[in-house]
Amino acid sequence: MKYYLSLDSGGTKVAAVLYGEDLSRRSAAVCGSLRRNTTPAGLVKAHAMELIDKLGVRGMRIEALYGTFEPYAAEELSKVCEIGEIKVTGELDMGLSAAGIFGDGILALCGTGSTVFARLKGNAYATGGYGAAVSDEGSGYWIGRQAFIAAIRDSEGRGPRTSLTDAIPEKLGFGGRDRLREAVFSIYRDDKRSPTASVASFTPTVADEAERGDAVARGIMEESASLISAQLSYLCKRYEIPDDIPLTLSGSVWRGNPVFTRAFLNEIGNRPVIIPKLEPVLGAPAKHRYIQTGSFSDEDAVKLAADYPEFAYDVNRKK
Repeated sequence: MKYYLSLDSGGTKVAAVLYGEDLSRRSAAVCGSLRRNTTPAGLVKAHAMELIDKLGVRGMRIEALYGTFEPYAAEELSKVCEIGEIKVTGELDMGLSAAGIFGDGILALCGTGSTVFARLKGNAYATGGYGAAVSDEGSGYWIGRQAFIAAIRDSEGRGPRTSLTDAIPEKLGFGGRDRLREAVFSIYRDDKRSPTASVASFTPTVADEAERGDAVARGIMEESASLISAQLSYLCKRYEIPDDIPLTLSGSVWRGNPVFTRAFLNEIGNRPVIIPKLEPVLGAPAKHRYIQTGSFSDEDAVKLAADYPEFAYDVNRKK
């Protein structure tokens, strides 16, 4: 049996699947971020060792490493196993493949970071993805940061009252709004994840408060959706992408976040939208099947989701 490894490296976590040439499952893993620009060096090293141990690849031969990942990930894996081919396929190809799109398509990625990609007639285009330090408008990090700003303004009497001022310290284990300041500073002392990942992790909290009717939280979610939609509009106009080219979604922000998703879909018009059944890390085995057989059916997607339930994608359910 020949084995292949797929990696999907994001700003908060890395997902990985090791699979056979018949797409059979060998192992799967999730670890923290390997991005050195947002994660402390000690954590990056620890996450890499965790990934290797969970996958159980020491001493193996892997025919090919596919996906989106930092060079550091390939370097560490190459120290413990033999890798025949290292191919960075990119977030666009992984995301489209996970949705069963192997030709022209658009990918709206919104997780810790955000980017809108397109593939048209063999050419790839993108906008956004500038990173948390610069922009990443509409992303999970952007949403979390806006929530913190709103809560701080509320607590200091210079902004509208919001339930986020209670929800943020509660999630961090500090009780109510009177301890917001302590709660905020605690994220800088967390030795398990970076401040960027901590802030982005509040996206589900903002989504919950928006669903409960908090006007500030709802406004943050609707603005984030509008920012992603505006980037999509720019990309389509700039590169003359026809209205019938399908769009798919990828990333944690879409999941269990109906205010955000509805607002976005209402803004984009009649463009066809494919809701994926698989997370991007399963894009590599999906494309593998497509290359082998010339097709990738809904039944194939359902089987992959059943074989890798931790990487099944359900837009209506939080992970």
